[in-house]
Amino acid sequence: MTNKPIFLWCVMTSNRGDKAIRTSITRSLHKYCDAPVAYFNIKFDEITEQRIEQINKEASLLLIGGSGLYTNYKTSSGWYFPCKTELFDKIKVPIVLIGIGCNNNLIDDLYGNLTEKTKQSIKKINELAILSSVRDRRTYDILTDLGVTKHSLIPDPALFLEIPKIKKEKQVAINISQHIPLLGRYDGRQDIREKNILIFSQLIKKLYTIGYKVVFIAHDALEQSIINELKKEVSELSYINIDNIDLMLQEYAKSEFSIGIRMHSNILSMAVNTPFIAIAYDQKSIEFCKLFNLPTPLNVVTYTYEELDKLCKFFIQYNKLDEKVLFLKNWYKEVYNYFIQRVVGYASQNGY
Repeated sequence: MTNKPIFLWCVMTSNRGDKAIRTSITRSLHKYCDAPVAYFNIKFDEITEQRIEQINKEASLLLIGGSGLYTNYKTSSGWYFPCKTELFDKIKVPIVLIGIGCNNNLIDDLYGNLTEKTKQSIKKINELAILSSVRDRRTYDILTDLGVTKHSLIPDPALFLEIPKIKKEKQVAINISQHIPLLGRYDGRQDIREKNILIFSQLIKKLYTIGYKVVFIAHDALEQSIINELKKEVSELSYINIDNIDLMLQEYAKSEFSIGIRMHSNILSMAVNTPFIAIAYDQKSIEFCKLFNLPTPLNVVTYTYEELDKLCKFFIQYNKLDEKVLFLKNWYKEVYNYFIQRVVGYASQNGY
């Protein structure tokens, strides 16, 4: 019989990658227990001393999960977790940190090196945590340099989402992110946005001439504007812009391969064993590919139509993940499942 919920804090914005992380963590917990999960859904919801009293009284465990949380941010801690560092010691339930990264754009970096305040706060939460994992080697090394020793390396939790097997179709999935100034948000680099539209329009037209359907999978509702621009050039283009992770996974699963200017496009593609072409605007896409010994992604600023066309020709011929990549993915999945089982064990000891 369940008693105390597991409290889960993760970033929730219009980015559907955030939802993918939360969905994966929740489903993974429920493979091993029926404990209810209580969410902190609001990005700026301050974890006050009063809220900590509630956590200590009502929670079996505090789970802080996913995203680039270890990044300079205007919160009381200095990183994405909105809690004063001096209050961390007041949290008496077990603390678990899962699949966290440290953001760094390739150019036009918004974040910079971690401030001393942020470093000390991150170190403190890791010292108090009973379990800690990070999503990439770069973040692992950052924590090691801070003196953290008990953390492990587990890829982004969204990688381990599952759906029933779906038959492949002659389809290619694409995503073009535009949520930051660098990528052509309303207040940013329109030259990059126009370049993306031009190159992808050319590529979509070519794919249709050789019998492929192309579907744009939006990872943010605001990508509708770029979908509209693409459809002016290629009216046949299909798209889904819906807040449903399973439907997104189904479209990736149907596709022979995908092309994504967003790490979570790459991740959801690999989750359903669909190979992908990565176009990176930040370090996390590069780090994700390193985990699986994949080629370095194309750079969003410098990539060309010719490079993209060449890669598409390769994946049309070899449209499945390499056996070594699948082996690594399955190995990480076992590590992740074991980590989740340990989380459930600690929650059980504390009354879930």
